[in-house]
Amino acid sequence: MFFSSEAASASFLLPLTARDFLSYACVVAALFFIYINTSFGIIGSACEDIEGWLSEQKSVINFSFAGVSKSSDTLPLRAAANENLAIAFNITNSLTTISPSTHKFFLKTASSIINRSDRDWTVLFETARSTLIAELIRDTSQPLHLAEVTRITCLIVVLVDNFHVPSPASLPRESLVIITDQINDQWLKAKLSTKPVPSPLLSHHLSILQLALRSSDRVLKPEEILGTIMPQYETLWRVVLVTYLLAFHLYSSPTLQDRISSVPECLGTNFDEEKEALKLAKEGLRLTPSNKRIYRHTPAPNSQKVKADLELMHRHPSIWGWSALKFNPSRFDNLTKLQTEAYLPYSIRPHRCPASGGFGDRMVTCLVVAMGRVLDTATGKVDNVGYPCNAERKGVIGTARDELEGWRYTPTVYK
Repeated sequence: MFFSSEAASASFLLPLTARDFLSYACVVAALFFIYINTSFGIIGSACEDIEGWLSEQKSVINFSFAGVSKSSDTLPLRAAANENLAIAFNITNSLTTISPSTHKFFLKTASSIINRSDRDWTVLFETARSTLIAELIRDTSQPLHLAEVTRITCLIVVLVDNFHVPSPASLPRESLVIITDQINDQWLKAKLSTKPVPSPLLSHHLSILQLALRSSDRVLKPEEILGTIMPQYETLWRVVLVTYLLAFHLYSSPTLQDRISSVPECLGTNFDEEKEALKLAKEGLRLTPSNKRIYRHTPAPNSQKVKADLELMHRHPSIWGWSALKFNPSRFDNLTKLQTEAYLPYSIRPHRCPASGGFGDRMVTCLVVAMGRVLDTATGKVDNVGYPCNAERKGVIGTARDELEGWRYTPTVYK
């Protein structure tokens, strides 16, 4: 664990001279860099030549390591690395196909959803807010399971945004819980070395939602629903939960309320108020990128999986400095050239995410602020049943799926 300024200040209660204080600070700083380097395994060439290391990571992402650039050549190298995802979810989309035509069709469909002009961020914010309030009062006998609530809220907002669901409150909660749990379980199984199998339970509960989710006046098949929502929903909920915990509870800043005061009205305006608010999402995506690792396969005949460590690119102390692990949206006031090159929450060409044009940052900000206003510090507190909250304050919280399952919100006042 690492020291935040708040945790460190508690250690300074003992009487110290200025010299003692300086010595202590130097020791803490030295230990910090030793620990972070050994923890991430970056002592050696990565520290000696950070630009070279960064170039190597990006060469995996943009396929230059394999000397290819055409989609007919890059798609098989990506699909091979995502083969288990295609099997686990029985889906075909841009991440899993080797067909350039299928890839183009998916991108066209995704872009039409993301870039449409009739999106009302106030409606999406209110959808999230009303869902969170309903979850908060549903069972007051026990703390709120934040991972489950975040997954449900994100899924409902994604469904409303994608399919214009007229009455999101009518969506059966039991099915939403099972769908989100099954997506999470199937994702974990897809990461194992053994081949996964599709989930009949997931397919069944997706079929329950079929009549509410229509596209072009036709009923979508379960695999079509899943193929549409997966790239947006699955990459969203962890970022939202971690950013909410850090921004509103563990690293709450006196400037936070000013930064988000114009949300949701500012979203989509490109005004200065929006740019300030979106820094919340940018910092959340820095510490919790939607994909911690980006995998590719090397070309045949000696094909093997290789990876780029996006999480480390976003946290490397030689890039982000001593505060690399601290949640600080203000760092985006002025990124260095190296930080700009290392910050790739939406990947890079040739397969840059369609949400990179602002939609992704806005959706994260919308959901995080909704959570922060309903589940705030004035009316409740958070804790992790597996990791004491005081320990978590010393550094960035664990972002693995199992680590996030332990977080609870305990209301002290009901609104």
